[in-house]
Amino acid sequence: VPILKRLYGIPGLDDAISQVAITFCQLVFYDDPRMWWQSAVFLTDYAGVTAILMLESLRNANRGTFFQTFAVPLFIAQFVTFGNTAPLYFYFFYVNSPLKKYSTASARLIDGAGVLAILPTMLVVFFIPHLISLFHPDLETRHLANWIWQVYPVWGSILLFTLSSVIRLFLDDKTEAVKRRDMTGIRVVGGLMITLSAMAYWYTLLFSPLSVSEAFIPKYFIELPQDTSTSLLSIFQYDYILSFTSILLWLAYHLGDLKSAGICQLSWARILLSSVVIGCLGGPGVLVWAGWLTREE
Repeated sequence: VPILKRLYGIPGLDDAISQVAITFCQLVFYDDPRMWWQSAVFLTDYAGVTAILMLESLRNANRGTFFQTFAVPLFIAQFVTFGNTAPLYFYFFYVNSPLKKYSTASARLIDGAGVLAILPTMLVVFFIPHLISLFHPDLETRHLANWIWQVYPVWGSILLFTLSSVIRLFLDDKTEAVKRRDMTGIRVVGGLMITLSAMAYWYTLLFSPLSVSEAFIPKYFIELPQDTSTSLLSIFQYDYILSFTSILLWLAYHLGDLKSAGICQLSWARILLSSVVIGCLGGPGVLVWAGWLTREE
């Protein structure tokens, strides 16, 4: 299979993507089945994280701030891993988002047109190219689709803006109708992402030749892996752990602020016990969405 080295005509970008795309060749060409099974959960859960960042970018309180864009942190993460960018991103997100920032209903409101545009955007820019890169019978087409997928944050930003601008023309702007519609739309997005993450998680647990520890827990802490495939598996595992730990801590601090303000009545014991049960039954992707929806409710 010829390895693609140029596609977008931007030397720096093409050079960077070519290196990442070569790394993904072991997944795309099914050279290492372990990586394929691992990615079934990892990439589905990252789709859920992308949807959450899209929703946060559509919140009125985040307008005019760095957090209005979801494309920048996700685009950078394509080259240096989300596990490296997530801790800093969510730390600054929390520090710059005190509870008083969301004190009014208007500030908390998420653009309804954008909410309705999220699922079609994710389908076009994330799922379709990624599924082609995994299942198309022609390996060269898989490789090309992976190149296209690598820039999905940029495509997603453009398409989300375009679709939401069109949808907004047809929406009712009455306040109560807006609130009900937006919350329903958010629940639909969350429900679908939870379903996809849970399905990928259980599919991997039931049918993967890998044990849970082999798929999710890195074995190498000090020693270096002896082969390239194991090195990549370990990098993806650390990336996954750092990413979702950062997101869960971000949500935990927000829930702590809500508890301190008397808004959240859930005890920490109930929160922790529920988190363990949800995490074991559905995986980290489901847990993150359950935590985010709990905060929104």
